[in-house]
Amino acid sequence: MSDVRAVAHLPDGTAGEVDPANIDGLLRDGGALLWLDIQDPTPVEIALLREEFSFHELALEDAARRGQRPKVDEYEGYYFVVLYAAEHTAEGSIRTHELHCFWGKDYFVTLHDGPVPEVAAAVERWRSSLQRAEYGVAFPVYALLDAVIDGYFPAVDAIADRIEDVEGRLFEADAESIREVFALRRELLATRRVLAPSRDVLNVLIRRDVPVFPPALIPYLADVYDHTIRVIDALDLHRDLLATAVETHLSVTSNRLNQTLRTLAALTIGVMVPTLIAGIYGMNFRHLPELEWPFGYPLALGLMAAAMGALFVVFKRIGWL
Repeated sequence: MSDVRAVAHLPDGTAGEVDPANIDGLLRDGGALLWLDIQDPTPVEIALLREEFSFHELALEDAARRGQRPKVDEYEGYYFVVLYAAEHTAEGSIRTHELHCFWGKDYFVTLHDGPVPEVAAAVERWRSSLQRAEYGVAFPVYALLDAVIDGYFPAVDAIADRIEDVEGRLFEADAESIREVFALRRELLATRRVLAPSRDVLNVLIRRDVPVFPPALIPYLADVYDHTIRVIDALDLHRDLLATAVETHLSVTSNRLNQTLRTLAALTIGVMVPTLIAGIYGMNFRHLPELEWPFGYPLALGLMAAAMGALFVVFKRIGWL
């Protein structure tokens, strides 16, 4: 079931929630700035957007579907933007929420599945800001972009904590740690896949030849762009750390395998020498030199023991045992 919330900045300077059924009058009369937030949109809300705002069918089709790439599309009189907000789950992973936004001269419309804290925070920031009238509808757009990008920092910090934990367990050759490393790499790649195009979206909005934001808001938007670059750099850094951790694990595993093979080789050689001596004196020849000698048996045993002792000392000294 959908949840529709409308917040308006009225011409008298007040701002607050309004009945979504009255947005038609606000849009018709003019002078008010409207933020319409739709959670879990259904075909009924899509039809409402078509009727009240006359959005293009292609934009409405994109708004009704999920899995869109972050982008900004310009239509006559309004813009359509797709963004992704990041959520830090209790397990320390990153979950993303797709946001679809329309904004025109006096309205801003957001659509998303499930609750998105960044939207609620941006709405409250717009309601309480003294600059909302000065910047018009560009201010809630900036407030949402800023909240969305800043929401990536806690998620990335959680990933960093998980990487630090798994790095310590990699030296134990734990198979579960290896699986977690590859799961982390998938999360980082998925997060970067939705964040990197958002950088292009901000780049388009910052351009001076696109009259989207008033000049006074451009420095704030540039700060959001800088935060985006920082998050992307952090994701790349963590991905490199994971790659290095995997290489280190493979090196440690290879060294342990080599040591095991050396130990097995030393044990094999140690067993081969007494076997060789026993094999020589076990041949079925009548005329063996020590066959009739009373000390032949103790001599053979002593020779075996001496050979094994000498091999043990040699292999211990060269680190094979």
